[in-house]
Amino acid sequence: MMTTQSPHNAIEAIVTEAGSIFETAQNIPGLLEPSSRFRFFLETIMENILSDKLRIAVVGVIKSGKSTFVNALLGKELVKRGAGVVTSITTRIQKGKKNKALLYLRSWDEINAELRKSLLSGPEDVTKEFPKDFDIRRKKDRERLGLVHQKLIQALSSTHEAGHPEILSIRHALQGFDAVKNLVEPDETVICFESQEFERYKEYTNDPDKAFYIKDVCLSVPVKRLDPHMEIADCQGADSTDPSQLSRILAYLELSNLMIYCISSRTGVRESDLIFLKQIKNLGLLDNMVFINNCDLTEHETLENLLKIEADMRKDLSLLGIEPELYSFSLLYNHFSNIQSKISKRDKFRFESWQNETEMVQYCDLKSHEFNLQLKAKIDKNRHKLLVSNPMKRIFHFLGELNLRIHIFLDLLSSETAKEEKAKKAILDFYQNAYRFETLVAGSLENEVQGLKKEMDTHVHQMFFQDKDAVLSDILNYLSLLSIEIKPLQHHGRGTGFNEALFLIFKEFQRRVDLYVLEAVSPLLKKFINLQEERILSFFQSLSESYHFDRLLIDPYIDSKDLFLWENQGMMGFDAADMEEIKKILGIQLPAGLFEVRYTSRMKTRIVAGFGLKSLSRFLSSLFDKEGEFSFAPALKKAIPKIKTENLKMFKKQFEQYGTDLKTHYLLPLIDAAARDFKEKTNDRFKQYQALNTKMEQSFFLQQSEKEDRKILVLSLKQRIEGFMESMRSFAEG
Repeated sequence: MMTTQSPHNAIEAIVTEAGSIFETAQNIPGLLEPSSRFRFFLETIMENILSDKLRIAVVGVIKSGKSTFVNALLGKELVKRGAGVVTSITTRIQKGKKNKALLYLRSWDEINAELRKSLLSGPEDVTKEFPKDFDIRRKKDRERLGLVHQKLIQALSSTHEAGHPEILSIRHALQGFDAVKNLVEPDETVICFESQEFERYKEYTNDPDKAFYIKDVCLSVPVKRLDPHMEIADCQGADSTDPSQLSRILAYLELSNLMIYCISSRTGVRESDLIFLKQIKNLGLLDNMVFINNCDLTEHETLENLLKIEADMRKDLSLLGIEPELYSFSLLYNHFSNIQSKISKRDKFRFESWQNETEMVQYCDLKSHEFNLQLKAKIDKNRHKLLVSNPMKRIFHFLGELNLRIHIFLDLLSSETAKEEKAKKAILDFYQNAYRFETLVAGSLENEVQGLKKEMDTHVHQMFFQDKDAVLSDILNYLSLLSIEIKPLQHHGRGTGFNEALFLIFKEFQRRVDLYVLEAVSPLLKKFINLQEERILSFFQSLSESYHFDRLLIDPYIDSKDLFLWENQGMMGFDAADMEEIKKILGIQLPAGLFEVRYTSRMKTRIVAGFGLKSLSRFLSSLFDKEGEFSFAPALKKAIPKIKTENLKMFKKQFEQYGTDLKTHYLLPLIDAAARDFKEKTNDRFKQYQALNTKMEQSFFLQQSEKEDRKILVLSLKQRIEGFMESMRSFAEG
């Protein structure tokens, strides 16, 4: 189902022909410098193409059929089915020559940072004495962490534990420590299980205690159905109560090229589906999503019932403005069909009973076939863009530049005096202007970059200090309308009841704020950051085009129609820096944490101080009156606006600090790296053309017979290039 004709052979043929053309050009004296950057590009392009993967993310809420889809797609029982949310790990699957599992472990710094963050959300009277330099590797710190864990359980009550991810994180960290302490290192590390030991990776991924220490999992498997240029990801935990887990899933979805969203026909579209899909929509990621109504054939007596559920799903999804590509079929039925000889007796009985439901099975088979055709079409479209169009554009650029050199060279070899003089003047003017250009760039680049930095500072100040996009105003409005129901949280009794109820209100407030940040704030930040990166890229590209001295060569040798084509296809000058590559090299990441809700002792003191003398007296009396009962509802209602007010004060500082960190540790380093890249490219370009000038000058002194022989070679090459560029253009357009 997954294997389609790979573009590898066609691309390899194009790269081979381009390489042959440049080799021919280098063998013509004076046409192309020996140390050409073209050769380096062609040597690396295939490696770059092969390293790119088309990413397909399989998403959905608990028990919607994600793992079953992956297993059915690959025709192999590869990932555990029906496990629910075991971990927040995204399991990536790629094609390999043999079974191999790579488990990427977090560094000790990452682990300690997450645990410190978990402690920040606890009551200050529980966590205030915890060391700021906490390190789980120290026995004393683990003992302290264990005590804090017990106090948090007491503060929240065990009945609410599942709803508080920080408690689970601390527990898993403590319980998994001994099993992984000799594997985790100061830097991120990788452990590998391959061949006969392959299945051992499940000892870590299926155990939440060990899985806490795992950052990422990548499986390589020799499966015929999996294309070597693809990666399938089983994304767990879409309906997790932990917003940080959701943010990790969304981060992978931003990198994906295609998403398969699974919905169970037993439950239909749930509230958690709508919340998750709203977050995906806000990030602008719905364009490449296909929905599967995963039919449980045991649950539906008739096809009419199944069709009604499908119609209800479409109606529910329309609430988010989604007109889904929705296909109804049974993932488990398809999976059992693929592995009939390997299923258990119980599953074989289920499978045979489903086969008797002829009408439903026929409908599901039809929709499954339609889904496979649509999936193949989407894969081909995305793969062509990712693996073909972009590299082809760059090859086309290099060939076009070579063709321009040929135009000049032919004039130098011409027997017509006018054409020869025209070429001589063009080369002389070019060399002189190129020299002035090098001096200009060296003298003005720093000033130009300083101007960009000032512009960037202005945008950051407007966004984070003047609230230009109303992020702070919007969260203030959201909080003013936010209501937290007291009844399920209030405690009628004595002792620590009020403290427990108050902290539960805070935790609900924290959860709502975190979800709001994911849904409303994160998309705005993403848009702002993308815009700044585009500004940086556009600045240096514009600088290249305004300074470029290729135009000095182009003007005399290309007509206005072709010149327009060159300019609009980005073929003038040279490519500006690759931002993603720069980020990898520098190792820079966006600042972590925004609008982190805190529960301080000062906040708690102010809330209790607002209790009122009369209420406080009644509360104290109830502590000694065994029959007495005291309702905390009035005080809890008053506590909510105080929690809001105190956190809003912190939000403003946090927002401004985020802006400062974004500018200092992310945007400015990007600008500096792009400036270095620009300067290196301009210097390299000047040296290349300086060498070209020397080579071409030698052509002035050739004998006429030598010129004629060389001209024949160049004309043949020109014809070959133009024909090749035409065929390339057709291929790149798909």
